[in-house]
This record gives sequence, C-alpha cells and structure tokens, in this order.
Amino acid sequence: MDGRLFEAARTGDVSLLHQLLLEKPSILADCQLIFPHENPLNIATKAGQLAFVQQILKHRPDFVRQSNQDGFRPLDIASAFGYVEIVKEITTCYRDVCRLKGREGRTCLHYAAINERVEIIDELLNTSGECVKDVTSLGETALHLALKYYKVEAFTNLVKWLEELGLEELVNSVDKDGNTILHLAVSRKQLESVELLLKSSNISNILELNVRNSRGFTATDLLDNSPVDNPNDIRLKEILQFAGALSTETPHNTMINNPKHSTGVSKDWIKYFQFQMERDSPSDTRNALLVVAALIATVTFQAGMNPPSSFTLGAPAANSTSTTSSAPSPVSTPEKEYNYPGVTSGLLAVFASSGSLVTSNLFYEEGRDSPANARNVILVVVTLIAAVTIPGGVWQDKDDGHAPGYGVATAAMLVTYTSALYAVTPDDSLNLMYVLIAAALPFVIRCLIHLFNKCIIRFKSKSNMHPDD
Repeated sequence: MDGRLFEAARTGDVSLLHQLLLEKPSILADCQLIFPHENPLNIATKAGQLAFVQQILKHRPDFVRQSNQDGFRPLDIASAFGYVEIVKEITTCYRDVCRLKGREGRTCLHYAAINERVEIIDELLNTSGECVKDVTSLGETALHLALKYYKVEAFTNLVKWLEELGLEELVNSVDKDGNTILHLAVSRKQLESVELLLKSSNISNILELNVRNSRGFTATDLLDNSPVDNPNDIRLKEILQFAGALSTETPHNTMINNPKHSTGVSKDWIKYFQFQMERDSPSDTRNALLVVAALIATVTFQAGMNPPSSFTLGAPAANSTSTTSSAPSPVSTPEKEYNYPGVTSGLLAVFASSGSLVTSNLFYEEGRDSPANARNVILVVVTLIAAVTIPGGVWQDKDDGHAPGYGVATAAMLVTYTSALYAVTPDDSLNLMYVLIAAALPFVIRCLIHLFNKCIIRFKSKSNMHPDD
C-alpha cells in the first residue's frame, strides 16, 4: 500500500490525491481492504483538511459511515475538535449520520457536548433536532454528559435548544443509575446549572424535583450527604428548598405544601420553632441533637465528678463534732419509701437502646431517693442517644469500614464516671451496682438484637438458596 495516500490526507495535498488516483484508480478501495480500521477521510478530518475531505466524499462517500479502530467516525472527530466547516460539509449531504452511534454508544452531539463545542451543537441540532434524544450505552443524554464534564456553556446551550424544539421533557431523562440532570448538577454542586433549570418557566414546570435515583436518593439527599465547602453550597440548598425539593425522609404528603407559595413565617410561634419536615433538614436536626446530647452529658458528668458542696451524699454534717451532745428527736420518722432504681434504669436502657424518647417522669422517679441515680440515668441515656444518632457509630458493622472508636470512648467515659461516683459515695456500693447495670444493659440488648437480625438474615438467605427444602 502506498503510504503517500495517508501523507496526502494528513497534509491536505489534494493534487497528490489526484495523482495517486491517476496512477491507481482503485487505491481508495485497496485502502479499505488493507486498512479496514482507518481511512483517509478520518485522517484528513483529524488534521482539519476541509478540501481533502470534500474530495474524498466525492470519490468514496461510504467512508463517512466507517469508524476507525477506536470507534470514531469522521463526524465524531470533527465534532470533538470543533471543525465547523467539516461538520457542515458532512451533514449537508448525509443528515442521517448525525445519529450514528460509535464508541460507548456516543454520537457526534455527545462529543460536541463533552468538548463544549457550542457552534457544533447549533449546527447539529439545526440539521437534526431529534439527535438530542439519543443516549449512550449508559443512558446518558448530551445534557448528562455536559454536566458530567462540567461544561456549563454547552449545558446552557442545550437547555435553550430543548425549549426551542419543544422537548423540555428530556430534562427528566434518567441514566442507567437513575440520575436526572438535576441529580448530576446538584451532586457536582453546579449552582449556575441548577439556577438555570429552576428559573426557566418552561423547564421548572416540568422538572421533577423529588425523583429518586436507583439508590433511592433525591437531589436534596445528594446535597445533604456532601460536605458544605463554600457559600455557593448554602445558596444551592436554599434555592432547592425554595423550589420545593425534598429529601427521602420527608413524608410524601408534605410535598403539596410548596415553600415557594408560603410566607415563610408561621403564626403559631411554638410550631414555628419546632422541627418541620417541609422546611428543615433532617441532617441539621441530627447535628443539633448531637450537640444537645453532648452538652447534657458534659453537665451530668461534671455533676458526678464534683457534686455540690451542700449535697452530703448521706455523710454526717461537717459541723457535727459529737454524737452524744444532742438527744434524739421525739418525733418519729416515717418509714422511708423505697423504689427500685434498677428496674427504672433497665426500662430507660431498653427505651434508649431502641432509639425511643424517654419521658421525664422516669428520670425524676428514679431520683427521689438518690439524686445521684437520676444523674446516672441521664448520662447513660444521652450517651446512648449519641451512639444511635452518629452515623457509622458503635452499632455499625465492622465490615462496613467503621472503626469502633466511639464505642471505646463511650465505655471509657462510663467507667470513669462510675469510678468517680464510687469515690464520692463510699457507703453506697449498691448504687454503683445500679449504675453498672444501667450502663451495661443497653449494650447487651443492642448486641442481642444485632445478633438476632443477623440470624434472621442468614436464615432467609439459606431459605432462598434451598427453596425446595
């Protein structure tokens, strides 16, 4: 095979092409036989040689449909490199090639979007508006790819074309992972793209804000699960909430209460300061709960380590120097009313281990006979609330990659607290036993529940493997 043909294609030497055709009229056909994965049209297109491309199209128009060994056709190459004139030359004569798919199921419009070739996008959609519907092997439209590769200008241009073509419903197209373009824009924190979708009346009226992807996440969930790095992230969250975007933890029936049409201030001040699903973020509420639990644990721990000086813990008064100097009081002391702090501590532990709220009556009922017992229960409850609330905490499987650091720290704090309590109440060893029971019982219960759930799962998996048994 004469290598001069490919050199002529690379340099755009049309006269050399004519000379080679005179010498051997079948040279282009032979090229297709010897080099089936490459042809002069692809090479000339890569080099941007418009005149050479025109000559090849006259002699071998079928080359326009052939892809090279990498899966690229001449129109794909011209679109990726931004050769507008070559794109016009090909699409003018061969409109259908706009929708031919190559590598990974991508078309020339996909390559134009990935490389932000706005003029190419205009030319292709002017030629064939239907090509905007084409998806890749992963279900991605050109809009998905523009967002995936952070091509904001290309994305803006494509959205404009959707409105002109009357194809606004494509904004709700999902890829193979169930992600819409809103999912991608939010996950990549592209504020400008999200604002474009929500400010356009034609798009915003059709855009599905709360659709879930294959993992069950809405766009708001993706934002809540990502760190807040700059003020744009806060702004992004605000405009999503204002538009009515919800997380998966929000009940479906609250979606009718669109914050867009509300005044933002409740007449009921008590309700205004309470948690509201349609307004507040569950992740923010969880963080606030952790802060409150930490403060309560800190205060309770300090009270156990350093009790008030007026609280004698049953010890004799500091100013009493003689036990014989005063006569016993003639008034009879009523029999002390005993309750069972161990039972109450166990109930509190069960409630805390199941993640439920514990009423204040149980706290005070425990503390009638000994205020120290109330402090014990409070400390145990708040530490368990924190353990349940923290994601990846002490209750998570070690197989998930979570280090059991929180559990170790919690156990160490409880041991320190009980040791300090024993030091200030040397005559009340029974109280220490109740503290240990209240501290250990929730961990034991949670471990038993965890083991029970694992046994159930293992039993079901074995049943599925042997359905005939």
